[in-house]
Amino acid sequence: MTNQLLDARFLDDQCLSGPLPDQWLLLPAQALTKRRWRWLLTLLVVVVSLVIAQWWWSSDLPFLLLQLCWGLTGLVFLASWFWLPLDIRHTRFLLRTEDFLLQSGVLWRKAVLVPLHRVQHVTISQGPLQKRFALATLKVYTAGGLDAEAALADIDYGVAQALSEQLSLLIPRGDADAEH
Repeated sequence: MTNQLLDARFLDDQCLSGPLPDQWLLLPAQALTKRRWRWLLTLLVVVVSLVIAQWWWSSDLPFLLLQLCWGLTGLVFLASWFWLPLDIRHTRFLLRTEDFLLQSGVLWRKAVLVPLHRVQHVTISQGPLQKRFALATLKVYTAGGLDAEAALADIDYGVAQALSEQLSLLIPRGDADAEH
């Protein structure tokens, strides 16, 4: 089997979701807003936990340890708050006639190439925040695996539905139909 990323046909193959290689589809602006809300909710849980811990063990915990916990919480929150736009900007995807490509990551890049002849089924899911911002997660499952081969979180719900329909149409149907 040849590496499709190095194969000459790769660049000549018809792209269904955008031209290659410059105009991949990107995550929408609502994805950043949704992820920041998720971080704010997480921060709220951490802050409430720290306040309860401070109240519960007020005399047992040293003041320096409490200040360290508050400082680390703030640093992690600020770093992630500014990291999220980079993560969103570096997530992109393409649907072509023979494969589905997904690329993500800022420091550690991950590229997934899913040949359509290996796709078994596709699912779309929405969490509460995704519903609020009209976003969804598309998961592509392949033969031989229990986990999703490719998961694309926080894309427009309409785009997820369109990709799911296109993937369903492009999935090769074996010879089962020919026998009946």
